Amino acid sequence: MKNKFPCKWPLGLDVLHKQWKANADKRLLAFQQPYLDKLGPNLEIKILGSVGYTTFDPENIEAALSSRFDEKPALTQGLDYCLGSRRGAMWPFIGEGIFTQDGGPWKHSRELLRRPFLKTHYQNLEGFQEPVNNLLARLSSSSGVVDLQPLFFQFTLSTTTAHIFGQQVESSEDDEQNSFASSFDHASWITTLRSRLTDFYWVYKPKSYRDACRNIKKFADGFVTRALSASSEGQKEEASDRYAFIEDLYADYKDERLVRDQLINVLLAGRDTTACLLSWTL
Repeated sequence: MKNKFPCKWPLGLDVLHKQWKANADKRLLAFQQPYLDKLGPNLEIKILGSVGYTTFDPENIEAALSSRFDEKPALTQGLDYCLGSRRGAMWPFIGEGIFTQDGGPWKHSRELLRRPFLKTHYQNLEGFQEPVNNLLARLSSSSGVVDLQPLFFQFTLSTTTAHIFGQQVESSEDDEQNSFASSFDHASWITTLRSRLTDFYWVYKPKSYRDACRNIKKFADGFVTRALSASSEGQKEEASDRYAFIEDLYADYKDERLVRDQLINVLLAGRDTTACLLSWTL
């Protein structure tokens, strides 16, 4: 790749330091944007001896997500791209799911996760009513300059959990909700830092991170158990309506752990990606 991210220190330590600080200041996009504007949509970056690539070229994105996909494992078959160290960096948080998979497993997850969202009952907007009202109430009660991003994170957490768990987090017990939301925030944050360390992600796994990941999985496990119990106890109609997403996953996997991991992957996408998009758009 012709364009390379400029590094001044050995092993790209200056870039790692700047990225780490930008993450802490919640200004990673603002840090990267000038380089992308100057150097173009495709960049090679070398940090700690590992080579990575950044792109917002539509053709490259289409190739990575669709047209140049392959069933064979990327690392062993010489494909053009793979997750590399990101799989290990994210694994304690989200486990085996679409964000930690390459090749055939990724393609299978993509098709599997599309199906529930195509069902008609996911097109009604009732699940958004309470989160939207809560968001508007928080905005109306605020004064001065308002930081929208945390409000958007709360909003997307509610809407996503309503769809995939069958219940909004805000409808859970307060202690459970607060523990899960704070654990999810912390695990997301530490995972981002671990990803910056490339192949050395394993050196950074603080106890607070391990505890947060454990809390998240315990929370998701509860919904999987509840959904499968409702179905087995003769409440098939209620289970199919409320826990449709979980039932669809279990019908394919027949493994509660894989269902749980995939739910956390979807929650990460539905919460973080959507909230960031809303923040950047405004």
